[in-house]
Amino acid sequence: MTAPESLRNDDSRPEPTPWVLGIVVGVVSALFAAFVLVGVYFLIGGVLRFLGIAAVLVVAGGLGWTLWEFRMRPVWRWVVWGLLIGFLAGVSSSIALLALGRPT
Repeated sequence: MTAPESLRNDDSRPEPTPWVLGIVVGVVSALFAAFVLVGVYFLIGGVLRFLGIAAVLVVAGGLGWTLWEFRMRPVWRWVVWGLLIGFLAGVSSSIALLALGRPT
């Protein structure tokens, strides 16, 4: 005798993906990373502008390389992809600020 479909313990189905919460976590992570990189640029770029860009590239490259290993883990993937997108936004914002001549 087999159990009805509703009572069967079927662990073969994957868990649903939490898209809404994951996107919120990704957006917050991206904003955090972008603001941190722009802050690093303003802090070090106040001394020498090109040194600020170098610092931003070192921070983004080092953390991006380290976080790349976590991109396939179920919970960390949202944070990692958000941070990587934030790194791209932070680097491009820092380059735009350099082109505008800021900080002075």
